[in-house]
Amino acid sequence: MSLTTGPAASTAGAPASLDLAEGLRDRRTYLQELDCIRGLAILLVFLFHAWGLSGLQVPGNPTPGIGFIAGGNTGVTLFFVLSGFLLSLPWLRHAADPGQPKPLLGAYFKARALRIVPLYYVALLITWLLTGDTATITRAALFQFVGFQAFPYSVVWWTLVTEIQFYLLLPLGMLLWTAGPRGRLCCIVLLLTWAAAYTALVVVGEMAGGKTFLLSKSLFARAPAFLIGIAAAAAWLRLADAPVLRQRSRLVAGLSLALLLLALALLERILLAVTQMAKGAAEVTWHLHHSYEAALWAVVILCLLLGQLPAKRLLVNNALAVVGKLSYSLYLLHVPVLFYLIYPLRESMGPEAYQASVWLYLVPAAALALALALSLASYHWVEKPFLRRKRALPV
Repeated sequence: MSLTTGPAASTAGAPASLDLAEGLRDRRTYLQELDCIRGLAILLVFLFHAWGLSGLQVPGNPTPGIGFIAGGNTGVTLFFVLSGFLLSLPWLRHAADPGQPKPLLGAYFKARALRIVPLYYVALLITWLLTGDTATITRAALFQFVGFQAFPYSVVWWTLVTEIQFYLLLPLGMLLWTAGPRGRLCCIVLLLTWAAAYTALVVVGEMAGGKTFLLSKSLFARAPAFLIGIAAAAAWLRLADAPVLRQRSRLVAGLSLALLLLALALLERILLAVTQMAKGAAEVTWHLHHSYEAALWAVVILCLLLGQLPAKRLLVNNALAVVGKLSYSLYLLHVPVLFYLIYPLRESMGPEAYQASVWLYLVPAAALALALALSLASYHWVEKPFLRRKRALPV
């Protein structure tokens, strides 16, 4: 695999198989850490939906780690950070070194379409065959927000709408940023204008009510995650070849480990605070928590990329990288699989009996195995043919 984005991972220059242990690759074109982080992101989202569909609540004295399960929708924020990081890299490389190729807009948009659209449209077709809801599927096909109108299939579709908005605006921002002083000034003015509006609506005001719910899911409110990802990419390009990181590897490893543990601890505290608020309250009164999560995830990413950490294989290994490669299929498939395995059994047993039984653990485990199997088939039969065409595009 190569440098990729969000749940809809791209694989330009990647090997066709799922064998990720094929020796060393150029760190400028392949970063296994990011594949593994993507795998972590989709597993967090899976656990979040398994928790919610099981009807569980965070106890008064939560055990360590429960925030990452009950608040696993932070995986979506992590996907957005990864998108900002990876899609901005070609432009940032060109800005730092004009000798590096400047991304071609036509190839960029074709690559995004080949990566996102085929599998998404297959999911829409299956949903239409199962539900017959032509109006909702038509809106979704045009990348409009449909929310839960085709539940359980449409639960995650809103994030693709947000990603598409980012895909469309990123080239404009990068072209301005690399166009010289005037273009950079124009880009800064646009960013400051957005920041003022974001502060007024999100930081100072409350995004309450039906009209602002859609705004809270849009690129406007989720832009900090993408921007933080871009900033992390710029930091990585500047630091990756820094002599001090090679000369003082032990010191760097120690500092990276300390920062990684601190970031994860702070993430746990934020996620617990969110899950202990009334349902949906955080989206209304503390939407800024997504930005805090994004900043901490960026720290995690940079620590894994720059530091030779002890026990790094707990987060960076071939198994998690394979999950990351399957993340787009798994992202689109996992909620229906979870729903149709958990909900009938939970309703037949009763919520309390189900939560007190071993099925609380066995059913999500079976759902994960089934979703992974379906994702593997989806990857080979739907994604891979279009990825081959994508890899053939010019840079």
